[in-house]
Amino acid sequence: LADMEELDSMFQKGKVKLVGRLRVDLPTRLARDIIVPQLHDFLEKHPNIEIELSCTDRKVDVVREGFDCVLRVGTLSESGLIAKHVMDLPIVNCVSPAYIKRYGKPKSIEDLERHRLIHYVPTLGSKSMGFEYFEDGDIKFLPMKGSLTVNNSDAYHAGCIAGFGIAQMPLVGARTDLEVGRLIEVLPDCIAEPMPMTILFPQRRNMARRVQVFIDWLDLLLSAKGDFPAKS
Repeated sequence: LADMEELDSMFQKGKVKLVGRLRVDLPTRLARDIIVPQLHDFLEKHPNIEIELSCTDRKVDVVREGFDCVLRVGTLSESGLIAKHVMDLPIVNCVSPAYIKRYGKPKSIEDLERHRLIHYVPTLGSKSMGFEYFEDGDIKFLPMKGSLTVNNSDAYHAGCIAGFGIAQMPLVGARTDLEVGRLIEVLPDCIAEPMPMTILFPQRRNMARRVQVFIDWLDLLLSAKGDFPAKS
């Protein structure tokens, strides 16, 4: 019904009126810190659109769960969806002052043998790859000890602030805490590969215009943030 109303509005005089529901899934921290605070701008321009917003780090089934689009950070697996690359997020190695007080500050890869890593896994029970870094142009992983494994970006961030270990997180999510001293950067020469940020949506012959307009708005919003490098 919403698609029919939107189609009908395209044949009316004046500016096209976008109507209907959008179902969107976003990573928790990006939704909270960047996207939701700016949603009023989109909805003021398109007051007849209703947004259903899911915030999760899990991999949702876009088609089965009826999502119009999802935003993902990280390497993608084959999904049969259309992928729109937004940008690559630089990664920073972080610890808290409490961690440094207990374990000291690592100054080299060799030092990591005496340190702790907060392990992030998409599914509890799966194995963490360890500390990721570049060496001689190759990506390498160093297995590390750790007392905390999480599958959620908020818990990952909170665990780092609480002093459980080293966390490798996107700079955009750590910047404020780095500026005020809640987090401290370590090993700046041993960073992980940048994480791709991608908008995914189902293959549809005739995509509703409200979906395309939202995807374009989301792409522009994220690309405009000064924390990010230019698109590759």
